[in-house]
Amino acid sequence: MSAKPVPSGIVEQNRAVSSSRIVVAATVGNLLEFYDFTVYSFFALTIAKLFFPSHDPIVSTLMALFAFAIGFVARPLGGFVLGRYADKRGRRAALTLTIFLMALGSLTIGLTPTYESIGLAAPAIIIVARLVQGFAQGGEFGAATATLLETGSAKGRGFRASWQLASQGAAALMGSGIAAILTYQLSSTQLLEWGWRTPFLIGTLIMPVGVYLRRHIVEEPPKAEASKQVVLEGYLVRKWFLTVFAIMGMTVATYVLMYYIPTYSIQYLKMPARLSMLVSISAAAVSLTFCPIWGALSDKMQRRKPLTMTGRVMLIALLYPAFWLMNQFPSLPVVMGLIIVLMFFYTMGSAPAYALMPENFPKHVRAGYLASAYAVSVSVFGGSAQLVVAWLIRVSGNTMAPAWYMIACVIVSLIAVSMLEETGGRELT
Repeated sequence: MSAKPVPSGIVEQNRAVSSSRIVVAATVGNLLEFYDFTVYSFFALTIAKLFFPSHDPIVSTLMALFAFAIGFVARPLGGFVLGRYADKRGRRAALTLTIFLMALGSLTIGLTPTYESIGLAAPAIIIVARLVQGFAQGGEFGAATATLLETGSAKGRGFRASWQLASQGAAALMGSGIAAILTYQLSSTQLLEWGWRTPFLIGTLIMPVGVYLRRHIVEEPPKAEASKQVVLEGYLVRKWFLTVFAIMGMTVATYVLMYYIPTYSIQYLKMPARLSMLVSISAAAVSLTFCPIWGALSDKMQRRKPLTMTGRVMLIALLYPAFWLMNQFPSLPVVMGLIIVLMFFYTMGSAPAYALMPENFPKHVRAGYLASAYAVSVSVFGGSAQLVVAWLIRVSGNTMAPAWYMIACVIVSLIAVSMLEETGGRELT
């Protein structure tokens, strides 16, 4: 007696549920990564005071930002090692390992005694924790983005891949929201003594959920023929360099607009800490809202590059006027409104690219090449962005330095995007 066929409606529903769960599983590591970035950025001044004390508060802040940036030194190694691991052993194995290591780093930061308690060992432990996180984060992006791209229908690749960027907005929203609640509810003494540790410890709770999802949901990729790698080598190297520079401008914009803005608003716009947090929260909300919209629109257009290039051109045009207006009218409505406008075009120029870049690589090497390109670009340009703009302001005395630096980086990334192959609507190789 033959089995009864499963109704097509139920099959499609099961596929949709499975696909949505895989999106969550793929992006939960990115969520933890950028949640940790957000929390560190909000409490950079507190961390500077507790772990990198100095007579000059600006120097102390620079040292704290240096510790933040040094985590990116390990990213390229993680990108090459864990990206290749994801291509050889499967996405699931790599994703489970990366989220465990990221949570370990976050837990270490949350529990480390201060400089006053253990001296130089305190900043040393913070730096080691950031290096562990950086190694894990180097491999996270390639494996997770490849999973999003390869799971589900071809027509929804841009929408699914855009959630990798949207999750950054969700993480920033979560991190800034918790930081804002703590800042409003606790006294300055409580915040300095123990309150700043709470968000880091909360972040580690994401790890068991992520491990469960990744161990039970993410599928293994098929093995590839070794001969294909030799034939495509020159093509892949060119695509790798283009991807590095395509990421360059937008990763700098990410770390300045979403993570450096609270520190910038406090130190140079003289805004209260509580108000500066609201600016970052609004930026995160725009990212979470519009990234899926632009990703879905690129699917509908069956083209990635028009939206990507338009968003970047508009960002280049608006960065200088926006920062000039912030400095002339340093109030919450003005600064928040300008950041929202900048983030609107930032998401337009970035979300479709999260499908465009991995689509330019064959499946059997996609995670490795994408992870290493992303890790190198973010390490060299993104991780140093806050430190560079803070240093530029100090040496030049010009608070417009962040705008000029971002403009230069986005111009380079615009040129790189123009040289990538249009992949919207095509079958993946």
